[in-house]
Amino acid sequence: MHSSPLLLPRIGFGAGPLGGFYGPVDAQTGAAAALRSFERGVRYFDVAPLYGHGRAELVLGHALRDLDRESYVLSSKVGRYLVPAGGPAQEDRQRPEGAPFNARFDYSRDGTLRSLEQSLLRLGTSRLDIVYIHDVDPHGQGSDAQAEAAFAAAIDGALPVLLDLKRQGVIRAVGVGINQPVWALRWLREAELDVLMLAGRWTLLNREAEAADVFGECARRDVAYVAAGPFNGGLLARGRQNDQWRSNYRPADETVVQSYLRLRALAEEEGVSLKAAAIQFVLRDPRVTTLVIGAASPAEVDENLTLASSPIPASFWQRVDDVHALSRGTSL
Repeated sequence: MHSSPLLLPRIGFGAGPLGGFYGPVDAQTGAAAALRSFERGVRYFDVAPLYGHGRAELVLGHALRDLDRESYVLSSKVGRYLVPAGGPAQEDRQRPEGAPFNARFDYSRDGTLRSLEQSLLRLGTSRLDIVYIHDVDPHGQGSDAQAEAAFAAAIDGALPVLLDLKRQGVIRAVGVGINQPVWALRWLREAELDVLMLAGRWTLLNREAEAADVFGECARRDVAYVAAGPFNGGLLARGRQNDQWRSNYRPADETVVQSYLRLRALAEEEGVSLKAAAIQFVLRDPRVTTLVIGAASPAEVDENLTLASSPIPASFWQRVDDVHALSRGTSL
């Protein structure tokens, strides 16, 4: 990875659920989940200011505070800083969950340094191993035009300052964390990166990363591929939630729902846990450096790590490819 000495483990802990945006998680349980991951051998922890508007970083930092800092890899993200909200003479909170702060997009040099400083304080650490530029694509920004503006700002602001911090040894690797493969390719081709984190685009339901040749581009440029969102926002783990079909945290269209139902039926026929298959689909691929799995409790951590190695017959994987062929062209 571009002279970075960083070695990423096969499985990482995703601290997003600790922020409470996807359901209430008390701080003690969230911290216990992170510690349980460490006890089970997980040595990579990923978080971001966005997750619970600072709450996930606070909870994760509390969990890791007494561990040897050299014993794990820690990443967070830039592109947003936080401002107090909800109190007297303050703006209203954007969301009732999480910590009482609102997020401000800012990919400038000053905004990046401000974001980093805030993250270090919340995490209670003096350094990060990986810093990802976060959400510079239409999925994260809301429109193509906003994504273009954010990309220009990040190329001029966030990227140079992160590369400078890497040269100084303050951070060990520079990455981008986004959702859309076409934008991943753009980042890979126009920026000097060590790591790409792509969410929900190499899963049982979605193979867009391969179709777009993101794996090939990562290999050509010696960039590590970190796969996040193996459950496509919960669909492959829990199915329909609150009477809604959602994929990657947005309403799922009928094609996606039908693909999911075919996969669920196949798993039932083969006697396979669909959640185990979702985890192992990613782990079976040598092109993936690391799989980051979110968890909100110690029990969830134990379940995920057990499912990661539970037996799945070869016949299931053969039939999965047939389901994918039926669903080709699906956009999640």
